[in-house]
Amino acid sequence: MAVRRYQPGDESQIQTLFQKTFHQERPLHAWEWKFKQNPEHKEPFILVFEENGKILGHISLWLMSAYIKGCIETIGVRVDTMVDPDARGKGIYKHLNDALIEEGRKAGITYLYGFPAPKAKELFLRYTGATHLTDMPRWMYVQKPVSLLSSKLSPLKVLKPLDRVYGKIRQTKKTPHAYEVKRITHCDPAFDELADKTKHTADGLVVRNAAYLNWRFFDHPSHTYKMTALYKQGDLQGYVITHEKEGRFRNGMIVDWLAVDDDAWQALLDEALVVLSEADVVQSWALPSMMPAHLMKQNGFVHKDSPMPLVGKEIDPENTDMNDPDKWFLTPGDVDSY
Repeated sequence: MAVRRYQPGDESQIQTLFQKTFHQERPLHAWEWKFKQNPEHKEPFILVFEENGKILGHISLWLMSAYIKGCIETIGVRVDTMVDPDARGKGIYKHLNDALIEEGRKAGITYLYGFPAPKAKELFLRYTGATHLTDMPRWMYVQKPVSLLSSKLSPLKVLKPLDRVYGKIRQTKKTPHAYEVKRITHCDPAFDELADKTKHTADGLVVRNAAYLNWRFFDHPSHTYKMTALYKQGDLQGYVITHEKEGRFRNGMIVDWLAVDDDAWQALLDEALVVLSEADVVQSWALPSMMPAHLMKQNGFVHKDSPMPLVGKEIDPENTDMNDPDKWFLTPGDVDSY
């Protein structure tokens, strides 16, 4: 009975444990994209708890290169923590978390964070001394209120044409911007330059260079994203990534965005709403200290709720001051589920 690092061949048991724990199938290629195809961190950071040759527990980090106070360091997003339901009560969760901190230190990881469910959050705080930084605010912009309501009250569907009237009433005249707008399907070295230009957007943010963006969004195994970029005199000024999901209503999502200055941020939001113009509602989330939060509030978004806790743990003692949400730039794209 011991915790050990991932070994090739563990995939089958890991996938079986995932299905048993979360009650959903995950294709093998999705697991490979997540843990083996990261262009800068190809070695999976996975720990398993094994007993008599059977994997009963699993904890892992989604490794990212990040700017921490302007310098590139390796951080980890805590994902896929799971214990076999039939093996609970053996202290497996504690063993895994103890090993996570020690193995993370050996691997040169300086900080880790995650968005755990309530019980996982409680145990993570207890066993690692992690900090509950805050709860992530979710922002919402309703574009078609009747369509949104009719998703719950079917008789209202006949009134959907009123959404066009509402849209005209609410529509404000946007100040034309001076940027050239391009649809991007593959990021080039200009995105490396943008990442460097914006590395002081916050004390902590993932390095959003071309390799990362291409892998994270254009190589994603199940989601389809749209990227819109702004240029001025040929220089990249920012980008926004959007995603739409059909369900009871049409949900538009601003998944990730980054810009060099306030004017570019506003232009990106305008362009995102153009791309998502058919969505019933547009959502995103952003910490209060982030420019996107101020911008969305100014443009009619409302703070809907704060459903996801943000929990952090410094591995390098010099990063203790990063246990402050105001120091981070985080978007839905920093979470593996979006």
